[in-house]
Amino acid sequence: MTVRALPFRPPPVHDELLSSWIGRLAKANHCSAKELCGYLGLGQGRVPERESDLHAVNWARLCEGVQRVPDEIAAMTLPDTVHHSVRCVARHDFQYCPGCVQKTPDLVLRHWRFAWSLTCETCGQALAAKHPAEEVLGRLLARGARGAQALKAAVANSNLRQLRRMGLTLHVVSTLDFGRAVSVISANERERLIALAAVGVGMTRPLLGAAIILRGNDRVLWELRRIFPQHRQVIERIRGLSQDLDRQLPKRRETGHQTVRAAQGTRRPSASESALRAARQAISELGADANRQALLARADAIWKRSGRNET
Repeated sequence: MTVRALPFRPPPVHDELLSSWIGRLAKANHCSAKELCGYLGLGQGRVPERESDLHAVNWARLCEGVQRVPDEIAAMTLPDTVHHSVRCVARHDFQYCPGCVQKTPDLVLRHWRFAWSLTCETCGQALAAKHPAEEVLGRLLARGARGAQALKAAVANSNLRQLRRMGLTLHVVSTLDFGRAVSVISANERERLIALAAVGVGMTRPLLGAAIILRGNDRVLWELRRIFPQHRQVIERIRGLSQDLDRQLPKRRETGHQTVRAAQGTRRPSASESALRAARQAISELGADANRQALLARADAIWKRSGRNET
């Protein structure tokens, strides 16, 4: 079947996603995207977005209809990363550039779908999440950016070892949060930044970070043993580090005022909770790459100060 070239063919924007361009072509030619896909030999299903989606395409009809060569069309698709341990290329829009969308409504660029993209490569503006957080600390943004760079480098170099390590880190974080999935392509800005930050920390000081989180939390330790039996040796090493933290950050004695707290409906944090907060604050202040003894000393100072404030 011979097809004629579409009468209206707005050119694709640099790095535009194929489905985005097909949608704009349909709008320019006053038809639905589904009708246009049928006319161009793309089938009646989802508009192709990945390289693997182009296997069943009628290239003769498609190229004639849009007046583009196959290489130009293929360059508008997303890379196939299903073999990676971390799902880092989204199938749905989870972020966008407000400036670019304002200029060209319904526009979707390829790099907006990548987990490591935090700024628009076209205009340099920060990408906006579908569900933005009310407030994000600068430290979390910085750590998320470091994690994004590590993820981008691992994918660019096809470093499957690092990607497996990142996937394991995200699995551990999900376990620590008792089953809530953690994703680097989450439409929730805070959840995504936490996931990216975890990836970054997991590539630098994974054992110490896990030990601080696990301190005094036997329930999570048992869950890690159950889910990761093949990593039992590493888990026991983390357990040893957490016990070492217990010795250097001793448990704070509970003191009086129990009756007053019960009447007010409040509860003084337990010793393990107080020390855990102190350790986390120490990492926030000094950074995950800080010397271990410096981290412990700073956490001890914070812990003692919090004890005086609560009494």
